[in-house]
Amino acid sequence: MEQEQLIPADAICTHHHIEYTFIDSLQTAGLIEITTVEGRSYIHPEQLQDLEKFICFHYELDINLEGIEAIASLLERVKRLQEEVQQLKSRD
Repeated sequence: MEQEQLIPADAICTHHHIEYTFIDSLQTAGLIEITTVEGRSYIHPEQLQDLEKFICFHYELDINLEGIEAIASLLERVKRLQEEVQQLKSRD
């Protein structure tokens, strides 16, 4: 992936007024993926929506990392179930 398509993590931190350690902790938990190019950290654009959701959970709703992990897992399960329902509906 070309570097110009990636979003600098420090720009996200500045825009949302958050610390980089939060983004780092999300990566450590496996919730997002950070790409490092020449010593700078970047986020893939397709992960931006999830990252902003996690920022909202933590900073606006005061949900800790463990709670965010649980919510993310449940949302992924709901998404898979919705896809399964759509597949079953399309069989008819």
